[in-house]
Amino acid sequence: MIPKVTYGARVRGLLEYLWGPGKVEEHVNPHLVAGYDDVALLAPGRHDRDGERWSLDELAARLDAPQIAAGERGVKQYVWQCSLSLPAQEGQLDDATWGRIAARFVAEMGFSGSPERAGCRWIAVRHGLSAKGNDHVHLVVTLATEDGAPVWLRQDKRRSQQVADLLEDEFGLGKWTPGRVAGATKRPELTRPEVERARRVDQAPDRELLRRQVRAALAGAGSEVEWVARMRGAGLLVAARTAATDRDQVVGYAVALRPVGAGKPRWYAGRSLDGDLSLTQIRKRWPDAPPPPAAQWKAADSAESTTLRGEDRMAVWRSSAAALEAISGRLAGVAPGSPQWPMVARASADLMARVAAATEPSGRGPVTRAADALARAAAPPRRAPAPAASTIAAELGRVADALMVTGPARDGGEAAVLLAVVVQAARLVVALAELRAAEQQAHAAGAAARAAAHLMPLIAQGAVHVERDVPGPRVGREEPDAARARARVDPAVDQQMQR
Repeated sequence: MIPKVTYGARVRGLLEYLWGPGKVEEHVNPHLVAGYDDVALLAPGRHDRDGERWSLDELAARLDAPQIAAGERGVKQYVWQCSLSLPAQEGQLDDATWGRIAARFVAEMGFSGSPERAGCRWIAVRHGLSAKGNDHVHLVVTLATEDGAPVWLRQDKRRSQQVADLLEDEFGLGKWTPGRVAGATKRPELTRPEVERARRVDQAPDRELLRRQVRAALAGAGSEVEWVARMRGAGLLVAARTAATDRDQVVGYAVALRPVGAGKPRWYAGRSLDGDLSLTQIRKRWPDAPPPPAAQWKAADSAESTTLRGEDRMAVWRSSAAALEAISGRLAGVAPGSPQWPMVARASADLMARVAAATEPSGRGPVTRAADALARAAAPPRRAPAPAASTIAAELGRVADALMVTGPARDGGEAAVLLAVVVQAARLVVALAELRAAEQQAHAAGAAARAAAHLMPLIAQGAVHVERDVPGPRVGREEPDAARARARVDPAVDQQMQR
């Protein structure tokens, strides 16, 4: 369960949004499932004259009353709103269950009061699934108690994560958020403009494409300069950020997709893609190597791309599948808690990004979703030391190197051979999920299991997402008609993945 907290200064405006159509007409049948008083008394009715608009005045006045009583003492941003969302694979809960979750969440956050302190007024609103298919509920709380005392919050966002973790156990919900582990690296969320922009052109958001391409370039890279060259070889624009006191010292980086036509590139810092893609975290991969100066970053040439014949590509995929099968067998002999596991987990995530680049160049589809989830399962703590060396991780890197030169499958025949690589990569994902569970890393185990769930229907039905394209990953933008013309996964499989 994922909580997302926002603040506002106008109850009526928030209610109009919650009982309105939503950004993409996703607000279907808005209704209360819980509140500070009887839901039947709080629930708004419809205007008599047309029956289409909601009468929100009375509910807004009820919620506003404590803030009005607080007067000048009140909190300016007094409207506390938190959405509690379930991943699509969790399915849907009924109203009664959501009502109990909302009441428990409000109580654990301290909003419902105690014998020594009056509580706040609050409601829980539920409507249709989100645009991404997530069941969710919206909590609206007035940050003033019934007796007019203002409520000043401290670390409420962190507390909301802790309460969500508690309620997952209490209500038997899955743990899908590895970033909730104390000290774990964070993944910034997509902004609404990014999502809307991607929807208009029928493409994956830039940030998601860049995240996968940067991670795929890391797979098997032997040095920082080689990683930079691979990013440029994949068609990315790469810029180094230098220290203010030393222009030759690289302290960060940014990447962008190459714009189409006269458009301007949209730059993203590494840490804005994912916490474990910051330059500080990436340099832990080569702990014994001194950071290269800015001149070497600038001079890093694009990695040479080799065009292989069809039979040669298929030979690489067959040997890669055999190598992954052997590696999966060796993983069974590595005990939980082994110092090898952090490096193996990271190498597996990098490899999965490379497999996604080969099977789904546009960055859309179940293999890409699996790679994205696995990366969170393998995310290291921010302050973790450089992981121990691992021969298994090195072998995974060599497989990733081999896959880099093949490019995507061009037809159904090649896709059938490439499917063997996906199958063996899925076994790695399952092994990582079992490891995280054995190590009692519940959220990381949940993220790895989520990655495996994306792949299982493809394997069971013998379907793989194939995009016919020229050799090499496509990172620029396409026209919507061209994007829709590309071959995609079997619609029945894709529908199952969306659920």
